[in-house]
Amino acid sequence: MGIYDRDYQREQPRGRWGGGGVGERRGVGNPRAWSVTLWLIVINVAVHFVGLLLLARPNPYYPGSWSLLHQLGHFSVYEGFQRLEVWRLVTFQFLHDPNSIFHILFNMFGLWVFGPMVEQVLGRKKFLAFYLMCGIAGGLLYLLLNLLGAMNIPLPGVLTANPRTPLVGASAGVFGVIVACAYIAPEARVQLLFPPIPLKMSFFAYGYVAIAAFNLLFGGYNAGGDAAHLGGAIAGFFFIRRPHLLADFFDVLEDSRPAQRSKRAKGPRAPASNEVDRILDKVSREGIGSLTAKEKKILEKASRDSR
Repeated sequence: MGIYDRDYQREQPRGRWGGGGVGERRGVGNPRAWSVTLWLIVINVAVHFVGLLLLARPNPYYPGSWSLLHQLGHFSVYEGFQRLEVWRLVTFQFLHDPNSIFHILFNMFGLWVFGPMVEQVLGRKKFLAFYLMCGIAGGLLYLLLNLLGAMNIPLPGVLTANPRTPLVGASAGVFGVIVACAYIAPEARVQLLFPPIPLKMSFFAYGYVAIAAFNLLFGGYNAGGDAAHLGGAIAGFFFIRRPHLLADFFDVLEDSRPAQRSKRAKGPRAPASNEVDRILDKVSREGIGSLTAKEKKILEKASRDSR
């Protein structure tokens, strides 16, 4: 799949709005200028190949071989909930099936195609927070459905996997990114590979989610993975409409909001919120390429003031 109607990349502002997206063409040779999307792809690929180089070992709860990285970083009900190793909600997002190249290949291809659009709208820092939150939500829904299954609660979609069954992959974050694209540019065209037909972004994204939901509800193959996909999609649907909630994701030691309010009070007055809302509605309806130079400047200023 690939977007062939990509005005959001051809017509981009030259200022900071856009968050260093891939479409800014700043040069792959300078890592400091890389987009967050590119960094995520590089890190995922690097972790995958490091895992392949480490001594593989059998895993009774997973088919095929298993590396030390997978053992230490995967998420499961046992490690993540019973042992309270909550960091696994993040680390599992950077691990992929060591027995199949297609797992990481499809995830990274989806991130490469759709990530720049969301990063351009949210900016670098909020996009990273958005992506990680979608992955965390995927892990939490996987955990919740497994706990409901362990309690024998007869609900559609509950999982009955062994509590040590591992969850790995970036799919939850990628699902969240795809759903966000459906909100940002619902009329953009997506070219499918199989079958080779074009679809509107909104049809593609929500159709993809519907397939995952169907597979989960009827207990199809990889139902646990589809639970994570749906969790990521739900988080993506929520946070792309409320990006201000992502502002303090990385504030571990202190809350940055008072400092932000003080900074805004001393600086130039921010654009009127109703004008920003109007422009964002236009982006949602017609795509980023429809904006005038003046509208792009307004969004650029609003993006700077929100950081």
